[in-house]
Amino acid sequence: MARNNKKRGFRHSLTFKILCGLVVLFLLGMAYNFIVAENDEISEEEKVEEEQRKAALDTLDVIGDYLWPASKPRQEDLLTGDEKAALEEAKNKKAEDKETQKAVKKESDEMNSEVSNPIPAPAADPVPTISPKPAPAPSIEKVESPRVEQLE
Repeated sequence: MARNNKKRGFRHSLTFKILCGLVVLFLLGMAYNFIVAENDEISEEEKVEEEQRKAALDTLDVIGDYLWPASKPRQEDLLTGDEKAALEEAKNKKAEDKETQKAVKKESDEMNSEVSNPIPAPAADPVPTISPKPAPAPSIEKVESPRVEQLE
């Protein structure tokens, strides 16, 4: 009986066992980070895009957009100089294409009006209108509702 009351030492105490468990968990976490987890390198562009997405979802931005909708940055403000120049070129090309199409259409209309003589249209016979037949209503099959039966 005297031996049961004798202290066994620090190695057998609960504190030592908890400390060993924490050290093992820490070492397993370090091993996971160095060995198992892949280190994906994110490019700068992806980081910037991610930050912009997070900023758009920020609560203050959402409230600010609600209160002051006109203060949103326009797409033109976010473009660089090269992108702005390319956008201007595209707009100029579209405008020139529209102008040339209008000029060609005007010329063709003038040519058609000069060349063609108005021919009186023949009297049209009245075309009888046929009213479409109403489609038959779809038939719906009635299904009995399930019944609850008590088991004995």
